[in-house]
Amino acid sequence: MWLKKELNISHHIISIIESMVQAENESRSDNIKWGIKQRAAQRTSKLYKRKCYGYFNDADSNLAIDDKEAKNVRLIFNMYLQGKSVIGIVAELERLGIKSPTGKQKWAKRTVDVMLSNEEYIGNVRLLDNGKHDLCYLAEGNNPLIISKEMYQAVQLEKQRRSNVIKSKEGDRRKNTKYSSREQ
Repeated sequence: MWLKKELNISHHIISIIESMVQAENESRSDNIKWGIKQRAAQRTSKLYKRKCYGYFNDADSNLAIDDKEAKNVRLIFNMYLQGKSVIGIVAELERLGIKSPTGKQKWAKRTVDVMLSNEEYIGNVRLLDNGKHDLCYLAEGNNPLIISKEMYQAVQLEKQRRSNVIKSKEGDRRKNTKYSSREQ
């Protein structure tokens, strides 16, 4: 009987310690998130200078255009506007022997799709974006442009046109017809 009581007490002590550790972890997490938000708001976050395909960090850690990769970025945007699907672009890049951002012969469809939506190519960096743009930090003119803003907007409109999802206040729904990725 006494052993059962001691085990019960031990269980309660462990539960209290676990609760304290959990609260400390949550507090630490909140502090880290606060710090990230503050650096984003003050434009001191290193994320503003994070390179992506088409850029490199110069001696001052600023983003600068990598001419060879930037040429490929422009090619991808042009192919999309000429009607090629993401799968068609992937096939063409591989046919041309252009290596992926990770240096592989094979390109991932997701890589091309993300590139086509990357605002960094028009000089903008958006931090802490949840996809709804309700609380985020946008730094316009953060880095040199690889493509024009007009080309970027044209691609966004084309992506929306090809999408089989209609977004509305009532929620997302599918269109009756669908863009075929098998085209070109």
